[in-house]
Amino acid sequence: MATSLKQSTTLVIDDFQSMRAMVVTFLKAMGMTSIDNVGTAKEAIALLASKKYDIVICDYNLGHGQNGQQILEEARYKNFIGYSTIWIMVTAEKTMDMFMGAAETKPDDYLLKPITESLLEARLNKLIEKKLSLAPIEKASKAKDYLRAVALCDEQLKTPSSNAQELQRIKGELLMASGDFSAAKAFFESVLAVRSMPWAKTGLGRAHFMTKDFIRAKEIFQEVLEENKMYLEAADWLSKTHDELGDLEQAQTVLAKAMELSPNASARQKSLADAAYKNGALDLAHASYEKAIKLSEHSIHKSASTYAGLAKVLTAKDDPQEALKVLGRSRSEFKGNAEADLQTAVIEGMAYQKMGQPEKAAAAIAVAEELLRSQPASVNPATAMDMANALFSLGQKDKACALVESMVKNNHENAAIIKMAEAVFDKAGIGVEGAERIKKSTQEVININNQGVVLANEGKYEEGIKLMRQALQALPNSDLMITNLCGMMIGLMSKNGKDDRLIFEARELLDRVNKLNPSNKKYNTYMSILNKLSSPSN
Repeated sequence: MATSLKQSTTLVIDDFQSMRAMVVTFLKAMGMTSIDNVGTAKEAIALLASKKYDIVICDYNLGHGQNGQQILEEARYKNFIGYSTIWIMVTAEKTMDMFMGAAETKPDDYLLKPITESLLEARLNKLIEKKLSLAPIEKASKAKDYLRAVALCDEQLKTPSSNAQELQRIKGELLMASGDFSAAKAFFESVLAVRSMPWAKTGLGRAHFMTKDFIRAKEIFQEVLEENKMYLEAADWLSKTHDELGDLEQAQTVLAKAMELSPNASARQKSLADAAYKNGALDLAHASYEKAIKLSEHSIHKSASTYAGLAKVLTAKDDPQEALKVLGRSRSEFKGNAEADLQTAVIEGMAYQKMGQPEKAAAAIAVAEELLRSQPASVNPATAMDMANALFSLGQKDKACALVESMVKNNHENAAIIKMAEAVFDKAGIGVEGAERIKKSTQEVININNQGVVLANEGKYEEGIKLMRQALQALPNSDLMITNLCGMMIGLMSKNGKDDRLIFEARELLDRVNKLNPSNKKYNTYMSILNKLSSPSN
């Protein structure tokens, strides 16, 4: 990170060469020398991926392809930029869609054209002063040393500054990322005791959501929207909460209202389509999936699952021929994407079955089975359940049951996936038998876990690690098994001393845990221990 504006590394993004030249001239007049400029989104993403920038000045409208808002979304999603990066969006537009895009993507500043050197310099000087202090916090956060990052926030918050609210927001996000939801609740409540702010109240709702207190989470998200209907992050979380509580119609209604306010949010449009499909509102689901595909064309949110969703809707609406065309488009758009290939094969099986062509349906599902065997650790539970439904419809009960049981074993503490499993068995007409299979599968995981606990208590960490590694071959997505393996590794190092290979492996495993289950309570504890073990003093 630079220590002054003059030392900053800057990227200018604009499709008009004359505009880029003007901004570069302004920056040079401010004393900056490390300046890159590009005219396309593709070039911008490539540079952001390869180089750390202190400042990014990006035009909103870049012609065909990604716009500035989508570049910012992708840069954040892929961690190309962090807390200390200044992102200024430049635009000539003053529309409501532009306003809502700014409200949701939150660049550090917006400048309306025409811009002047004095205006740009004033904004940059104001922002650089705030951002300089965030570099150490960003460094600790990227190292996943969340306790250190939170401590750095606390240290800076001791001194009154204009940056206090941003530091508070960052601290809240760090506490959530660390999985310490009790501390997050206490922190958000302390902020709200001084002043009601939508980001803090939404954070409090999220903390309740992650601890499965859905009733209280719902109340909090509703309060946020009553106070500020434009704070749509709360709407997204309210919809998720309704979904968890089984109120699918309300989940759909909340998203539909949010889309009226911010019509260009592609991820939310996809969520609306998913909700409508669950509710059997097929016409709305159809229109929403179509719009989501269009909105996400140049976005980081572009996904094969959106095409798969549209194909499922078309199949349910008795138009399997059109569904197959959509799947053909998906196969073309996502070449080489194993997950997309799996989703496509599964829905093809469903479409051919609807068309009364069981041979083609069986062939498609056979392809899906082979793809599933090649990527067991990355299969989406919803795709697996669709596949189980297809297998049942083809009369392949044993395979269908085995697939559902595998999903249950990998997610035996995930209530949503257990509900999905129950629904698959109910649809197949074997609800009672299915409930027994779910119970048995859950108990198998508990038994393996108990064996591991006994070995750990006896100090037999090597045997415990061997047991957990064997279990993970069959249960690659079980966050319980992964965290227990990490615990065994930490136990072994506490007994025998630091082992860099085990630390590296445990970190990678915990990264998987955080993706699989962000609310896993052991994640933060184990990551903190690993950070201490890997410090130079050890």
